[in-house]
Amino acid sequence: MDVVRVGLLCELKLETSFHNMKMLLTLFLLFIGIQTSKNQDTAPESADIVFLIDSSDTLGKKAFPALKNVMIKIINNLPVAPNKYRIALAQYSDDLQNEFLEVIQADVNGIIPTPTVDLETVEVCERDSISDVVFIVDEGVENANETQLTQIASYPQPQYVTTLKKFVDLTKEDTNRNFKKKLFNQIQNKLYVQTERSKDLKTGCMDTEEADIYLLIDGSTSINIPDFKDIKEFVKEVIEMFNIGPNNVRFGVVQYSHKIEREFTLDQYQKKGDLVRAIDNVRQIYGDTYTGKALEYMQPLFTEAKEQRRVPCHLIVLTDGEAHDRVKEPADRLRANQVNVYAIGIKGANKTQLEEISASKARTYFVNDFDSLKVIKDELVQKICSKEACKEMKADIMFLVDSSGSIGYENYAKMKRFMRELVNKSDIGTERVQVGVVQFSDVPREEFQLNQYSTKSDIVSAIDRMNLINQNTLTGNALTFVAQYFQPSKGARPNVKKILILITDGEAQDAVKEPATALRQDGIIIYSVGVFNAKKTQLEEISGKPEFVFYVENFDLMKRIEDNIIFGVCSPPEDCKRIQRLDIVFVIDSSGSIDETEYKTMKDFMIALVTKSDVGPDGVQFGAVKYSDDPTTNFYLNTYSTKSKIIKAIQDDERIGGATYTASALKHSRTLFIKARGSRMNEGVPQVLIVITDGKSHDKQELPDEAQKLRDKGIIIYAVGIEAANYDELLMMAGVENKCFYVDTFDGLKDISFNLSKEVCDDTKPPCKIKGSLVFLVDTSSIPMTQFSEMQDFMKEVVNYVNSSEHLRVGLAQYSSIYKEELKPDDSENKIAVQNTIERMKREVEDEIKPYFGAALKKVKHYLELIGHESIHENFTRLLIIADGNSRDDVAGPAEILRNIGIKIYAIGVGQINHPALTQVVGTSDKWKYSVTDVNQLRSLKKRLADDFCEKDKAICFVDIVLGFDISSQQRGHNLFHGQSQLKAYLQEILRALTSPSSVSCSKETGTQSSVAVQVKNTDKLVSTKFRIDSQEILNSLTNVVVNGSSHLDVSFLELLWQTFENKSDDQRRSKVMLVFSDGLDDEVEVLEQKSEELRKKGLDALITIALEGVSNIHELQFIEFGKGFEYRTQLNIDMSNIMNLLSKYVNAVAERKCCCVFCKCSGNRGPAGQPGSKREKGLPGPKGSPGHSGEEGDPGPRGPTGPRGEIGTQGCQGVKGVKGSQGIGGQKGEEGDGGVDGIDGEQGSYGFPGKKGERGDDGYQGSSGPKGPPGERGEKGFRGDPGTSGLDNDIRGPKGSKGERGRQGDRGPKGSAGSPGSRNSLGPAGQKGQPGIPGVKGDPGFDGSNGDQGFRGPQGPGGIQGVKGDPGSQGNKGPQGIPGSEGSKGNPGSPGVRGSKGETGEPGPKGLVGPYGSRGMQGEDGIDIQGRVGRKGVKGQNGCPGDTGMQGEMGDAGIPGEPGPKGNVGKMGPAGNAGKIGDPGDPGHQGRRGPRGPKGESSFPECGLINYVRNHSRKPECPVYPTELVFALDLSEDVTPQIFQRMKDIVISIVTDTRTRDSNCPIGARVAVMQYGSHTHYVIRFSEFYNKKHFIQEVKNLSHQRSKTVRHIGSAMRFIARHVFKRTLQAPNVRKIAVFFSNGPSADASLINTAVLEYRALDIIPVVIAFNDVPNVNQAFKMDDTGKFQVINIDPEGNYIPFLQPFLLCTLCYDKCNPDASCMLPEPSPPQTYVDAAFILDSSWKMSSDEFETVKVFLSKALDAFDISSYPVISATGDRVAMLNGEAALGYTIEWVMENIFSEAPNPRDNKFIIVISAGETSSWDKEMLKEALMTAKCQGYALFVISLRPLCNDEELEELASIPLEQHLVQLGRIHKPDLGYIERFMKAFVRLLRSSINRYPPEELRTPCETTSFPRPSPSVNHAEGSAEEY
Repeated sequence: MDVVRVGLLCELKLETSFHNMKMLLTLFLLFIGIQTSKNQDTAPESADIVFLIDSSDTLGKKAFPALKNVMIKIINNLPVAPNKYRIALAQYSDDLQNEFLEVIQADVNGIIPTPTVDLETVEVCERDSISDVVFIVDEGVENANETQLTQIASYPQPQYVTTLKKFVDLTKEDTNRNFKKKLFNQIQNKLYVQTERSKDLKTGCMDTEEADIYLLIDGSTSINIPDFKDIKEFVKEVIEMFNIGPNNVRFGVVQYSHKIEREFTLDQYQKKGDLVRAIDNVRQIYGDTYTGKALEYMQPLFTEAKEQRRVPCHLIVLTDGEAHDRVKEPADRLRANQVNVYAIGIKGANKTQLEEISASKARTYFVNDFDSLKVIKDELVQKICSKEACKEMKADIMFLVDSSGSIGYENYAKMKRFMRELVNKSDIGTERVQVGVVQFSDVPREEFQLNQYSTKSDIVSAIDRMNLINQNTLTGNALTFVAQYFQPSKGARPNVKKILILITDGEAQDAVKEPATALRQDGIIIYSVGVFNAKKTQLEEISGKPEFVFYVENFDLMKRIEDNIIFGVCSPPEDCKRIQRLDIVFVIDSSGSIDETEYKTMKDFMIALVTKSDVGPDGVQFGAVKYSDDPTTNFYLNTYSTKSKIIKAIQDDERIGGATYTASALKHSRTLFIKARGSRMNEGVPQVLIVITDGKSHDKQELPDEAQKLRDKGIIIYAVGIEAANYDELLMMAGVENKCFYVDTFDGLKDISFNLSKEVCDDTKPPCKIKGSLVFLVDTSSIPMTQFSEMQDFMKEVVNYVNSSEHLRVGLAQYSSIYKEELKPDDSENKIAVQNTIERMKREVEDEIKPYFGAALKKVKHYLELIGHESIHENFTRLLIIADGNSRDDVAGPAEILRNIGIKIYAIGVGQINHPALTQVVGTSDKWKYSVTDVNQLRSLKKRLADDFCEKDKAICFVDIVLGFDISSQQRGHNLFHGQSQLKAYLQEILRALTSPSSVSCSKETGTQSSVAVQVKNTDKLVSTKFRIDSQEILNSLTNVVVNGSSHLDVSFLELLWQTFENKSDDQRRSKVMLVFSDGLDDEVEVLEQKSEELRKKGLDALITIALEGVSNIHELQFIEFGKGFEYRTQLNIDMSNIMNLLSKYVNAVAERKCCCVFCKCSGNRGPAGQPGSKREKGLPGPKGSPGHSGEEGDPGPRGPTGPRGEIGTQGCQGVKGVKGSQGIGGQKGEEGDGGVDGIDGEQGSYGFPGKKGERGDDGYQGSSGPKGPPGERGEKGFRGDPGTSGLDNDIRGPKGSKGERGRQGDRGPKGSAGSPGSRNSLGPAGQKGQPGIPGVKGDPGFDGSNGDQGFRGPQGPGGIQGVKGDPGSQGNKGPQGIPGSEGSKGNPGSPGVRGSKGETGEPGPKGLVGPYGSRGMQGEDGIDIQGRVGRKGVKGQNGCPGDTGMQGEMGDAGIPGEPGPKGNVGKMGPAGNAGKIGDPGDPGHQGRRGPRGPKGESSFPECGLINYVRNHSRKPECPVYPTELVFALDLSEDVTPQIFQRMKDIVISIVTDTRTRDSNCPIGARVAVMQYGSHTHYVIRFSEFYNKKHFIQEVKNLSHQRSKTVRHIGSAMRFIARHVFKRTLQAPNVRKIAVFFSNGPSADASLINTAVLEYRALDIIPVVIAFNDVPNVNQAFKMDDTGKFQVINIDPEGNYIPFLQPFLLCTLCYDKCNPDASCMLPEPSPPQTYVDAAFILDSSWKMSSDEFETVKVFLSKALDAFDISSYPVISATGDRVAMLNGEAALGYTIEWVMENIFSEAPNPRDNKFIIVISAGETSSWDKEMLKEALMTAKCQGYALFVISLRPLCNDEELEELASIPLEQHLVQLGRIHKPDLGYIERFMKAFVRLLRSSINRYPPEELRTPCETTSFPRPSPSVNHAEGSAEEY
């Protein structure tokens, strides 16, 4: 048989980034027409597979053979054949090459690496039609870019991406086996499992009965037309999942960019079909992305919705880009209004912003392409529906856990974690969810029963105590064992959902089918969770349905299926989830034998049935009658239309008391089943009566007659008896036993509620009248003989269910190896006759081989054609196939022919299903295809089939219509319809005809959707030009329009109408029609004709005019018309009675031409009116009204308007041909006639076929050379060359000889002159200790020392005995300043005193005027605890005098002088001689100069090792474990109440009480200070004031609340504390600085908060904010922290704050870096959402010394840690890129050069552009003007400029101009090159880069927007050398 043949991808475009994947990227693009085999653990039977392989040079020829071996191994396992697997392969590097199609394995050996091939696309030949499913599975090896693989793969990426660490792993057997399982599992899931789960999800969402959902969709310019269409399809699919209605789920849509378009509100469309039409009508608005503004717009819409009704509200945000504004605050306000916000990002969306919108990762979704939206649809809908579905979660759940040896301890722990998560997500309780566990290996073992534990903690603890059994896997035995745990003896509850969750990792070693079937037959739902070692076919045998099997690659992926299983537990699939479309009347016994409690139980029983129903005028209606002695009506069927009102009416009902007269109640109930009381009996809606009684009837003799009268009217009676009720009476009323229910007690009503609702549900009817024909085609070979009768019962039930109105004709045929017709549709007289034929059908099977499915389809076509062509095309014919899909012949071709002639095919797969074959037959992979594993499951499909029968086709053709009104006679102040009474009278019908859906020839049901816009410009009040689909809404927009003058049909009028299309119609496939209502042309005919032709060429499909009253020159209107087809001679006039039908006809003809390529569609005349309906029974008489007052005689009415012109009569018959006359006399030649009038333009011709692709053009000429680049940097000195060759003999003097031996060191020279003093800097390291010097002469006494710090003030002691006057004491500490005395006389100048220590900063004075921004000051001097500065290097001293000449060695013996010979050549250097003997040690030399400071020596202990050593030998450390400086800042702003202030004090006292404070100068514990802030900050308690904790706490308690009117400036307070309070703290490596700020709300100084956070990060201060209300600015600013230590602690102003302080105490105040607590571990940082292009410019480096320059280079290398450097900066779109330049003092030209040659030339520019200038001096004077221009250009182009000044000589004004604003964040002035200061910059920059990524600052800022828009920037001349130096890129 032929396999499915479909083409899914004609072209695959490759990104250039693929070429950089270093080793191997194997891309499998599967164009799936898969035929699954019976054993799904093996490969599916057929598929089209394309291998896309990286064969670039980086792979290497050596690795290529290994790759080919892998390919051969894969293909060896596939049945490659034309009808099985077809394989295509493409290699790529820079380009692409197609290798082979339909290969065999030997062909793989022929492939070779192809580094360059001239191909741009992969083209795959198409097979026949199948669903367009593309699976992308990526396998990356070694250096493959995992980010790119993730972007390529389908969603969810973890299921489609396989990454291997080494190339050799690709050849391993386990890798290939697991990859094949992963691949085939995804194929099967996509083909049928996901479809079934989606249908189950839709059923589960019926529990979400009421909700208001808005979709906020991005319509910005970054979204192209196909992608916007995908968004609309996604919205429609989401809507399809819910039950739509005014009292059910409502939807609204808002579109946004920089503007906002409210498409429709929640109460605008109440039907699903209207919603779909409205979404199809949505037009993209384009523009920038302002998501925050759109979120703010949604606030009043939800407020309005909440005023209408109190139901859950949801907002779904879809965006593809980063918002240009803030999103967090408006999203927070929506959540505060109880709106659940979901964020969906596509492509370029900012993930951080998405999480800010949703405030939860669980409600955040991100996909790489718009096509993946349909994949996340189910996840989103499940999240919305879960709350209501799990609201009443009640189930008995047993875990059956594989504990065999194959799992291992690590995976066993993961499995227990999975179980714990499921338990935590369940509503555990004795009345809710019970959980039990059995684990198994070779034997099963009970862990605990269902009723053993009733709390989550107990269950989780029990799971944690489980141990691995570690033996074999006997799953079947375990299934038999676990069955007993669903019995009451083991804790199970009756009438509660029973669910078994099996978790296994291996193949069962015994039979599983029989025990699993037994469990399912007992009503137990089995979910099977298996990893890839398990056998999937066994899991499907256990669960019974593939959608109940979750097959994952490893235990880590189990987390992804948790929500699916929980949703299945909450809402398991049911045959009837909701009762639909019934009229139900309760008849309730209210006699005295029932007490109040029992009566309430009866009411709860009724409420349960109401709750399960879809209540509404189009759904289920309820009425109620109660009775005792006499019956009383509680409410009629049409009294209440909402579920809540019906429930309230039942709850409010009270018992009557008395005797039981049931027959009388039945008689009374008949009055409720009439139209006046709400009955829909005449509409075919089933009528149901439910009687509930507890005793015998006192009028039993009348009971049979009354019940029979009800049944004769078609009313179905259910009789429910309790306790003393008589079963015979119940049977009299119901008529049949299956509608009688009896219970012994009132509590037993709960047990029958489910069964009763199930029976009632079967009585419902489809939501529509199904007409036409339904033909059953049954493959009897796929139905076992033992189950054939069950299949017949199913067909009879379908006929009974869908053929309620006898409008459906039914046919029947069966096939196997032969074909047999059983019943023709024309022969189906009625429902009973059809059911009898089905009952008589015999199973015709000749043999058990595969049937001829294709031949049967061909027979069915011939069979249907015999019925009549008209039957197929005018009435919808449905073919319902019941088969397994297997066939000996081709099925795709015959099925396609059936679909093409308009037959809808539905297929039910039974047993071992060939899913691809059935997919080919129905023409889609997820619609109209159903599957069951067993025939007895067919019954569950009845309702789904009927719902799909009622579903209409989607619109395939769209027409946009613009209406224009040309009324020249109007004057200012007139109504639009003034003088046009007929236009006013007919316009409503015209609009209704235009907007009504219609069919086209290429779609048998709804195929065309028209949208109408009106263009009226001559008004003072603007009339909306939006395209609408609601005729009433369009009419309302025109009703009260007042014009400001006449309108004229001229060229500008037509252009105005055309612009309406251009602004609103973004889809060129929409037909465009212009309707002009005119009273005559107002311009030259020729001019208007030209304009009409121009519009036709631009894309207008039709221009039709309608003549109004008072028209002039009506014949001229035809000259500008086109598009009316062959009726172009008919001029439309407003007085035609059929004007609306003619307009609809013309518009439909345009749609036929555009969508179906049909240029002529014949239609008959309008038929006569139908016969009047049959007379129905008369309603009950209403109450007699009171007579009204006589009215006054009215005035005679005005004369009515002229009646409409009658229809044009039909053309008369041609007359009889007369007798031929005799030949006349020949006449003379007549005169030449006048020229005829030009004919009307003919119908527009069809477009021609596109021309062939042209040949490739010649290569272009070589471009001119570019401008000369800047000179390169000077190269390094080369290596010394080898000695040259020897010269010739000559007497010329040779070169100078080698240098002689070094002489002996001379005597020490005289002392040199003193050098100039070095610059003030930190002292160098201490040198080696010298020899002790001679004691010097005793010096003069020194000056007095400086005063020491004031000591602690001690308590006053008792007075002592006066002692002897002692010697004068030493000078005491300085006392407090006294009261100033009177001014004394001027004294003599005193000698300068000793400089005192700097005092504490005084209290701040009153705030002065705000001055200009100052430049950033230098960091304060270090304290006395550290080493001093190193001085500047002194001037080199003079050279000493030469030393004495060394002693010459002894002369050797003189040899015999030889004769002088010729001068020889210079010889080559000989080998080195032997080392000489060690000489005698010389005299000690003079002491040398101090050498440079050496590197820091290695410690014998690591830092933490030393600390732990000290701790182990001392007492146990207390909190804090390190010296700590702790500051509290109390909020004193105007909104702080005394209660809040007291709470702040309590928190401070609580923290300090548990903290060890420093009580001496020993640096142990914490020093504490307290500040207060509002608009200003001031001290309350300084560090030095208290060393006693008790006194400190008392001082805090004594603080009183001071009422303030100042606003909150937390940023100013943070900066004040950093600069003043922490300035004089202890300086040591382990000293920790912590600042705790209290805040009662948001602060007004966002910019200062950002600045403060930058400084705190640089100064290593940890800020903690304790907030009693939201602090959004602080939360945003703390995201700059890269350490994770900055905290915001939100505390309830009135609740217990202790738990909220624990993370602060544990992970901040008491944090021990050497022994950190596990809970304080920081999460892995998430990758940045935006990236940076940065350039470092080191300016004026020549002014630095070599040591300073080396220090700066070290700093630059560390500064790179702030960036996420891209591995592929040239081609990758992710990662930061950094360039470094070392320039001269021409900063202006350097910046200009950097922008033009680095930033502008770099591909894939990043979102943020960053220039860092490290300045060591001013720029040159000739460069200053250029610098100003370059800076203005850079700032206006969005660059952020960050300046680091290293010299005090720098020009402050120049620096401030150079940096971006605010200056505090962009300018750091150090004034020196000092390593601690550079460390400050490193930390500052890390935080600043995170600030840059967050887009908090705007570049350019608002202050520069106006100058930037008005200034033009000149470009520098190319001949100028812009930057001298070097540039390096990272």
